[in-house]
Amino acid sequence: MGNSRGAVRRASSGKIVGRAGSMVALLLASSALAQTSSAGDASGSAASDGDIVVTANKREQKLNDVGLAVAVVGGQALRNQRISSLADIAQSVPGLSFTPTPNSTPVYTLRGIGFYETSLGAYPTVPVYIDEFPLSFPGTTSHSAFDLEQVEVLKGPQGTLFGQNATGGAINYIAAKPTSTFKAGVDVGYGRFNAVEAEGFVSGPLAQNLTARFAGRYERADGWQTSNSRPGDHNGKKEVFAGRMLFDLQPADGLRFQLNLNGWKEKGETQAPQYVALIAQHAPSPPVDASPFSPLKPRAADWTPGTPYKNNHMVQAALRTDVGITDEVTLTSLTSYVHFKQNQGDDGEGLPAISLDLTPSTGKIDSFAQELRLSNGGDHPLRWVAGANYEKSKVYQDIFVRTQDSSTGYLFGGIGYPNFATLDYYSDQKMENYAFFGNVEYDLVDHVTLKGGIRYTQSNRDARLCSRDATGIPDGIGDFFYEVVYGGAFGAYPSGQCYVNNDQGVTINGVAPGTPGEYAGKLHQNNISWRVGADWKPQPELLLYANVARGYKAGSFPAVSASAFTQFLPVRQESVLTYEAGFKVDLFDRKAHLNGAAFYYDYKDKQLRSKLNAPPFGILDVLQNIPKSTVKGFELDASATPLTGLNISAAFTYIDAKIDRFVGINAAGVGADFAGARVPYTPKYQIAYNGDYTLPVSERLNAFVGTTVTYRSGTVAVIGGDIPPPVTRSALANPLLIHGYALVDLRAGVASADGQWRFMVFGKNVLNQYYWSNVVASFDTIGRYAGRPATYGASVSVRY
Repeated sequence: MGNSRGAVRRASSGKIVGRAGSMVALLLASSALAQTSSAGDASGSAASDGDIVVTANKREQKLNDVGLAVAVVGGQALRNQRISSLADIAQSVPGLSFTPTPNSTPVYTLRGIGFYETSLGAYPTVPVYIDEFPLSFPGTTSHSAFDLEQVEVLKGPQGTLFGQNATGGAINYIAAKPTSTFKAGVDVGYGRFNAVEAEGFVSGPLAQNLTARFAGRYERADGWQTSNSRPGDHNGKKEVFAGRMLFDLQPADGLRFQLNLNGWKEKGETQAPQYVALIAQHAPSPPVDASPFSPLKPRAADWTPGTPYKNNHMVQAALRTDVGITDEVTLTSLTSYVHFKQNQGDDGEGLPAISLDLTPSTGKIDSFAQELRLSNGGDHPLRWVAGANYEKSKVYQDIFVRTQDSSTGYLFGGIGYPNFATLDYYSDQKMENYAFFGNVEYDLVDHVTLKGGIRYTQSNRDARLCSRDATGIPDGIGDFFYEVVYGGAFGAYPSGQCYVNNDQGVTINGVAPGTPGEYAGKLHQNNISWRVGADWKPQPELLLYANVARGYKAGSFPAVSASAFTQFLPVRQESVLTYEAGFKVDLFDRKAHLNGAAFYYDYKDKQLRSKLNAPPFGILDVLQNIPKSTVKGFELDASATPLTGLNISAAFTYIDAKIDRFVGINAAGVGADFAGARVPYTPKYQIAYNGDYTLPVSERLNAFVGTTVTYRSGTVAVIGGDIPPPVTRSALANPLLIHGYALVDLRAGVASADGQWRFMVFGKNVLNQYYWSNVVASFDTIGRYAGRPATYGASVSVRY
């Protein structure tokens, strides 16, 4: 059945021994590569001849035969570099950015394509998969990066094979698979902040034709943030339990079942921002006005005691079934269910005062997905895949907001509404999507392959949205609306009811214009994603490719605190038309590899969370579309083995992402014509370098050293972030900038020559670089989310 079953037969994970250290001088002297960076390493799943094997086209192919830009981080590199989260992966893959948010809903931006939206039910532009099974919402992806063969980052729209929302790309975790013989391993590490990381697996046969793998991970650490106002108080502790069970059953020739049961549970504390600017909506309140700005140091922060906490969990059940219809055609079924539950508290401004605290912030996701597809063998000149997808999801989010120390809370408290700044808002959304897709590759003549793919998608979303006073709290926002905004026309405020004003001029959900109630809306959208391209392989060592593709991302409703129905309106679906050309080449008898790509994106109706001016309340959240943007750039990556035991790799990405047309109010409340503004979270220059060197000490013992260096140039946190906001006070000339930074990681140790055990000492961000990856304008303040300071420790790995 050839290679037609995609990941039915995964090649064994290639091993790269960790190396570089006393050879740092030699590594840095490799200036041609040291000035660029690595997209991880080239040690993913390996074919028998050592080539990387990927599943970008939903079939196993050698990486150098795939005419797409794919970054691969292999399993050994994940362990060597202590990569255990998407934040770590993004740091090691140029072009990919990870952005934390106040609601702990991470945002991924790839080559300038991202959706900064903190609602739990927002689809990302860069979705995450485990063995092609979707984790459709960012909140579900936090702790699945363990016991992996590799991580594949597919760059550019992947709508034809991976779905309508993959306008930026897709991230596919390839889990380590059950083995036909008994194998086991454990990795244990201890580091700064009393951090403990333990991971282990057991794999092997359970019965005839049945193999299994059981893997688990445990993390715990003390708080790493220190309070500016309460010496000795810390924040950021965590405790994580994660597990995965894989079963592989082949009861008959041509029939295979692969079951993946995985999940995680996280307890601890959410990160607090650093307060760097005051942007009071009204006269500043005394508690906030008296608060000093945070020191600009990695660990400095502040928070309301008891507010940051988290108790979240996710479980996924996924079944892959492959049935050989004929010797050459395989039917593949992918069935999955994801359940996620969130219960946490978030400090939104980085102050001991309560200017914006979100506690509790609760939510639940239930998502079912089914894919059926037919494909033929990979050894034929005409290779095809055809199938259909179905997804049904329910997402509920409820956030209790406290802002009593905000300027608005003080203003309205002084006129008889002391609980004006205590409210609750919820979002109840249902999504149903189905699609039909096909993909074909045809070897037109020797060395030339034509490619094409198409997908039709129908996307439906229903939303019920509301802002209300918490039940039983008098003299609040609801009373103000009923007594002042509506002039007493509807009597006294019914406690716990929606007070939001229908300002749309038509009756919505039975709510007449100018009256209060729950908003209800529907989105029914369809689109056709496509890709065409050609690959030319004039020599076995050289691949040239060109692709043109269009991808779409579905529209969305926000979860926001609203005063009017305008804030609940959805954004339209966005689209990206991309042009890309690239090459992949092996050099010096395959001792070096060089890849490159140039791209141009025509980005229309980009979705983002922005602001509107809603007197007398101030600047409030809303979703908007950016009519037109442009992204252009290029990337180069190289890897080489110049000496026995020495492996170096480097990558460089240049991205010029600009807004072409948008007039409005940005997320910091600045109104302007933003034509020519930078796209947020997209550094113009990104560089990564990785070097590892292994030196035999004796017949049984090896020594190794390694270094990883990454650099990202400055960017902005909001559209128009180069325009300083009209702040009341600020610690900075422009608090909306994200400055460029470089991070240096080091590692060294000894290992047995047969790979049975390994001891390593490590340091991450060893220069203690102060950097931040997000800046958020909340109601009265601007805060930045700092990266972790220097961490260091030791680890032991054992394999059986």
